[in-house]
This record gives sequence, C-alpha cells and structure tokens, in this order.
Amino acid sequence: MPGIHLVSNLTMNAAFLPLVASLVPVALAVAVVATLRKRQERNGLRSPIANKRIHGAGEELRKRIDEQTREIMRFVLTLLLVGPYFFAVWALNHVQWNQVVFGTIEIPYLIAAAAMTIWAIRRLVIHGAARRRAIAGLRAELFTAQELNRLLAKGCAVAHDLPGDHFNIDHVVIGPHVVYAVETKSIRKPPGRKREDTFKVAYDGKSLRFPHFVTRAPIIQAQKQAQWLARYLRDTINQPVRVIPAVALPGWWIYSPTHNRDCAVPVFNPAGLGAEFMADPQKARPFDAATVAQIKQALVMRYPMEG
Repeated sequence: MPGIHLVSNLTMNAAFLPLVASLVPVALAVAVVATLRKRQERNGLRSPIANKRIHGAGEELRKRIDEQTREIMRFVLTLLLVGPYFFAVWALNHVQWNQVVFGTIEIPYLIAAAAMTIWAIRRLVIHGAARRRAIAGLRAELFTAQELNRLLAKGCAVAHDLPGDHFNIDHVVIGPHVVYAVETKSIRKPPGRKREDTFKVAYDGKSLRFPHFVTRAPIIQAQKQAQWLARYLRDTINQPVRVIPAVALPGWWIYSPTHNRDCAVPVFNPAGLGAEFMADPQKARPFDAATVAQIKQALVMRYPMEG
C-alpha cells in the first residue's frame, strides 16, 4: 500500500498536534461518561438521604481537604504532562513534513492507541461506578453514626466500622442488656417523587420488600456478622454475650406487621427516634459495669495499631 506524502504547506500547526492527540481520548471518555450519566438519570434512582445534613466532627474540614486534594491532583497532572507536551511541540517543529509518509507501519500504533483508550475508558467507568456506590455508602454510614451517637446520652456505648475477619461491622451499640451489630444499607429510591410508596419498605422479619425489588441479603449479612461478634466476645471475655443483628435503612419508612423488637433482626430508620429501641432496658438482666468495660476493651482490640 503506497504511503500518503504530506505536502510541505501543511495547514495544521505542529504545536496543536500533541494537544489534539491528548484531547481525543479525553473527549471520548467524557462522551461515554456523560452518556452513562444521562442513562442513570433516566432510571430515576435517587439517594434516600440526599437532603439530609451530616454534622460529623470535622465535616467542613473534610470537604475542604477533598477540595484541596482535587486541586493538588489537577496540578500534579499538569506537571506530568507539561514536559512531554512541549518536547513533542519542539520535536514536531523539526519534522520535515514533505518527507513524512503514513503507511501500513503506523497501523499497529493506531490499534495500540485505540486499545489503550478503550481499556482506560472502561476502567474509568468501572471505578467511577464503584466510587459513586462508595460515596453513597459512606453518606449512609455517617448519617447512621450521627444518629446512633445520640444513644451515648442514654448510657449506651457506640463503636463504628469495627474490623472483623475480612469484613467490617458498620456499627456496634452496647445497650443496657444486649449488644447490637448494625449493618447500614444505602438503597436508592425508585422514580416518582410524589408517590408515597416510593419511600416505603415492607419487612416481614425475613425479607425486605422495596418498591422496585425484594431482598434478604442485608438480613443474612447482619445475622452472620452478629454471630461472628458473639463468638469473638465470648472467646475474648470468657462469657457469653447476647448480640442482636440489626439493619439500618437511612431515608426509608419501614412498615412491619410485627413490631421490630419482635423480629430476630430489627430493621429501622436511624433518623429521629428510630434507634431508641437499642437503649430500652426491657426486662432482661442488664450488663454490670465490669462486663461493659470488658466488652468495650474487646472492641478496641479489634482496631489496628498504626506505626
């Protein structure tokens, strides 16, 4: 296949070639992400706590740190690109364009560039979706933690993000007579902002029936984590400790034919008074001060030491 000779009066300035080469993959990535974002918006799923204010310690500082981190990464990227870009501009200005030939030998380079661009965009989409899920989960956990911390005034002790064996328990509440292992779930609401049933979930003690799907996974997960915590506390403090699994659904209204307290796994919205049942003394034998201290110490031992 004969090559195509470029004429010496090439209209494109050499300074723009590296810019165009670098912008084409970025433009494709932006187009793909924008298309996926519009598709998600058409699905209508939305956060159940989008309008809930999180007042965690240092919340404003965390936002400022994130903003400064983004700015730092932007200028680090600039520093990484400025050298190759201006070197390419310098090199292209020394090219004898009337002698440049594009032929079959350039095809592998184009294929490699296209393959790397597709691979990078695919990884960008995957990690972007994972990041959005992580942010939604983080907001749900921070909101739940904020509400559970109110139980401190009622004599409870609260721990968050307790490391287990290859998993974490989102929250642990030491109540007057029992320990709760709380799993928080961020479930996006379906379309239909004016319909009341879009924020209601039915719970029969075994399954969660959301407006757009039914699942038992959070219940099973909470049970397994509570069983692990009960074994850990028993082995650590040498006495049995009752651990009840619970599932927190921030932003949802839970409808249950039976009271949550009668279910093996209580499901609750932590907002307002939703978590107050954990502080109720009921009729069970309360923990003594020594047992509470031992449980607290056992939980502290699960957090890794730094340094």
